[in-house]
Amino acid sequence: MLPFRKPIHPEKQPEPVAVGRFRLRPTRFGAGMLAAVVVLWLVGLQYQVNLAYAISFWLLGFVCVAVLLNMRQFSALKVGLRVPQEVFAGTEAQLALDVVEHRGRSRWLWLQVDNQTVENTLPRWLDWRIDAKRPEPFVWQVVMLRRGYLHVPELQVASIAPFGLSMLQTAWHWQTESLVYPAPIEHKVPQAALPDGEEDPARPRIQGGDELAYLQEHQPGMSLQHVAWKTYAKTGEMLDKRFEEPQAAVRNMVISYRDYPAQADKDRLAGMLCYRVLEAEKTKLPYILELPQRTIPPQKGQREMALAALALL
Repeated sequence: MLPFRKPIHPEKQPEPVAVGRFRLRPTRFGAGMLAAVVVLWLVGLQYQVNLAYAISFWLLGFVCVAVLLNMRQFSALKVGLRVPQEVFAGTEAQLALDVVEHRGRSRWLWLQVDNQTVENTLPRWLDWRIDAKRPEPFVWQVVMLRRGYLHVPELQVASIAPFGLSMLQTAWHWQTESLVYPAPIEHKVPQAALPDGEEDPARPRIQGGDELAYLQEHQPGMSLQHVAWKTYAKTGEMLDKRFEEPQAAVRNMVISYRDYPAQADKDRLAGMLCYRVLEAEKTKLPYILELPQRTIPPQKGQREMALAALALL
């Protein structure tokens, strides 16, 4: 089997597979068949029985044909890996093995899959029958333990078809640029990160609008342009005009790493920031993600950019 070299799109085409070294060994049935060939050949040699010679050579030819047909299970077969668009740490990712090319032949493969959700269990072999006309993908569930680049474990593949006399085994490897996003950690938003509408002296507020909302006591240092002079002329009391803040002028929500202690664990920090990003996406409110080396303002594809930055934080 050759690696899949066709140019691909990361969202539409599967990742190519790299093939390890092939190993060929007889099964128990195949070893018994070879032992029978040797015994028949020795009987013919010892007692000069031509029929024993004929049967031994006939069986040997059958074994050779069976091995060639077994090797044919992997010939002209191209398989790719398709990953979900979003994968979060601590969850099971359903990876799909897609048959890209199979030359219209039926195949019967065995895949060794680890059950990572259950401790003290040995890897098990699952069969994957590839139909000649409509090959179905094989769904492979892998637990994503850490954030960062998606690590696909080595997958052992074997075939004993069609007669079960020999086993041809190899390993499939994938190099993917897909990311595993951090697991969201639900928590109470720090006081310093409260959005507009709540008092936070460390962050500026947008003042002013077009519609008069109410009057308040004049504050020293405020511009005299906001003084209600008509009210001052009538009552002699100096009041400031307060205007409603237009919806478009509300400051964007800032999701910043500065809202947490500087010594916070990076994995935990990424998880808490991921939780706030997902919550902001649910509410459809504009937000700014502030990271130590990067700031992501509102823009097209901000969700993917923010999650990717947190995965590599």
